Amino acid sequence: MIVDDEPLARRRIRKLLARDADVETVCDCADGYEAVAAIGEHAPDLVFLDVQMPEVDGFGVLERLDAERLPFVIFVTAYDQYALRAFEVSAVDYLLKPFDRKRFTQALQRAKARLATERGSELNQRTLALLEEIKARSNHLERLFIKSGGRAFFLKSEEINWIEAEGK
Repeated sequence: MIVDDEPLARRRIRKLLARDADVETVCDCADGYEAVAAIGEHAPDLVFLDVQMPEVDGFGVLERLDAERLPFVIFVTAYDQYALRAFEVSAVDYLLKPFDRKRFTQALQRAKARLATERGSELNQRTLALLEEIKARSNHLERLFIKSGGRAFFLKSEEINWIEAEGK
């Protein structure tokens, strides 16, 4: 997702992203209010976010989002004085306009690496949770219902050494 109040800046980022087959641009926004709504709707993995925009700046956009569902952010701005604050809010990178294709690609690769790491971590957590759930739902029988010689009774599974079926 691209958020910048300058149409030319949005177009340039869109063109650079189009060169990467792994990236899909879900939308671009011209202001902070639009960005907050679009991030809520599309839940993008990565946002290229301008810092200085009228009414709601880039940091204001992040403040209005659910902290648990923040996308990765690469700040894109003409102002270097916001770099420290950008990294305080865990920005992946900080692109200073005008930037060249090489610098843009470095920032994008850094974001892809962080995304891959996060997805791997999420997958591990999900796998562990699934294993715990399977363990909790274990079909391991504590007792087995037995019919033998006209009698029916329960037998503890740990007391069974051998089972053999006859007939049916």
